[in-house]
Amino acid sequence: MSKGRKRDARMNLAALVLLLGMGLIAYRLVDLQVVKADRFKNIAEEQRYQLTDLNPRRGCILDREGEVLAISKEAYSIYATPYLVEDAQLAAAELSLVLQKPREEVEEKLRSSGGFVYLERKVSPEVAEEIEALDLAGIGLEKESKRYYPQGALAAQVIGFVGTDNVGLSGLELQYDADLAGEAGEAGVELDPMGEPIPGVTEMIASPVDGRDIQLTIDAEIQFKLQEQLAAAVEESGARSGSGLVMDCSTGEILAMAVIPDFDLNLSYLVPAEITRTQPVTDAFEPGSVLKILTAMASLQEQVVAPGSVINVPRSIQIGEYEFTDDHPMPKSDMTFTEIIAYSSNIGTIKTAQALGKEALSAYIEKCGLGELTGIDFPGENPGMVPELENWSLTSLPTIAIGQGISVSPLQLAVLTAAVANGGTRVTPHFLLRKIDADNGFEDYQAPAGERIISENAAASLRYILEEVVRMGTGSRAAMTLYNCAGKTGTAMKPDPAGGYREAYVATFAGLAPSDDPRLVAVITLDEPGTVYGGVAAAPCFSQVMEFSLQHLQVTPSLEKVNTKDKVVAQ
Repeated sequence: MSKGRKRDARMNLAALVLLLGMGLIAYRLVDLQVVKADRFKNIAEEQRYQLTDLNPRRGCILDREGEVLAISKEAYSIYATPYLVEDAQLAAAELSLVLQKPREEVEEKLRSSGGFVYLERKVSPEVAEEIEALDLAGIGLEKESKRYYPQGALAAQVIGFVGTDNVGLSGLELQYDADLAGEAGEAGVELDPMGEPIPGVTEMIASPVDGRDIQLTIDAEIQFKLQEQLAAAVEESGARSGSGLVMDCSTGEILAMAVIPDFDLNLSYLVPAEITRTQPVTDAFEPGSVLKILTAMASLQEQVVAPGSVINVPRSIQIGEYEFTDDHPMPKSDMTFTEIIAYSSNIGTIKTAQALGKEALSAYIEKCGLGELTGIDFPGENPGMVPELENWSLTSLPTIAIGQGISVSPLQLAVLTAAVANGGTRVTPHFLLRKIDADNGFEDYQAPAGERIISENAAASLRYILEEVVRMGTGSRAAMTLYNCAGKTGTAMKPDPAGGYREAYVATFAGLAPSDDPRLVAVITLDEPGTVYGGVAAAPCFSQVMEFSLQHLQVTPSLEKVNTKDKVVAQ
């Protein structure tokens, strides 16, 4: 082949290669700019434009007088973009001093492979300023909020707490999380090539809606007194724990509820889960003699007995293979029904229950709401345990009549006692007083209509009997200086998981005051006190808390003193 032809072939080949290359380039341009244009446009926008949530202000929790119990304060989270950190070792040394964390832990995060890592969540503005002053490459601040509890341990188990993401985890923080949390907003933010937001280039998509404030029925002064006296009772009696509540007998408003040991809500992450339980709501126990209130209520309403009815009380009573006795000697063998309840006679109560019958007793257990939820606005309520009537054995009637073989919560005892106090109506206990919007509009709690379970006459007769419990019976230590009161003691052995009962007790006092014109009920429970009797361990705490509460609410003292402290009968 001649040189000319070889040259032409090479040129043609080069032209063909060039043409093919240009074709590939053109194809690629069409593919990128036409066929896949939308896809790459989206990728670019994702890299340049980012949607971000705008967190609303979490609502406050207030007591009935407007005292702040929970509030959200300004805080900052410290984060790092590891690939932008210039000297991880030096940065870790400086950061660890401010954050008070081990240098190795901080350095490990700074050397991580991800593009984002938190170094510390929700530090104070002062700490954030120190971090900012270090001016470290790759270290940034994110504005957040942190839940703060100004009253520390006040009503800790009731209020509950939130997690690091400000979502309610327990108590009323959980119950009303949807109201408190509000609604998150959304904004679009443009980022520079380094992934940092471009100042002033933000598109508001949806504004956040701040959470509602929740105002509670809790009275901070009464709450403090209840916790103070419970702590003293636990220490004095040597009990494992104590719980109590104070409730308006007509409305079901809970003015105070407490558990000892308590804890500082600001340090909730350090506390074992068992201490955070709100025992008056979440725990049920065999109540013992305090449940004689129910047996007496049913028997009076069904006219099986009257306060003055005389019943013979032998030293023991045989039912099947089981012999029932009284826990302590009775003053005489022929006793009025009032005396039977006042001195807490098991045998007298059992004989009354036998006259009443198991069907009637079971019906009143159901009427009073035992074995079912009270309807309280609180998570994790325990309904207790009541055996079905068809499963009652020969000894079920006598044991249930004196508060064994059945479990109830202290809250259920409060509802039961409230029915005696208010003239026979079952109320719904509740913590919510009102919900308050950001514009100060509000929505008050609407209580459901109470169900009448006994007549006013039966309730009045039972109040008289329970007044005698304090005047001359097992509850004399519940007496107060300015007010007459009424109530019932309970001393119950704790069931053994292996079967039967063990030598450990729950001491209880459930009462109302003033007994001549009732306003409040209170239930005090001590778990495994050294001084086992409810009249000794729990009744004095009731006395102190109730007298303070009534004075705080400016309730007029009793005009005619029946069972006040100046008339206490020595036991």
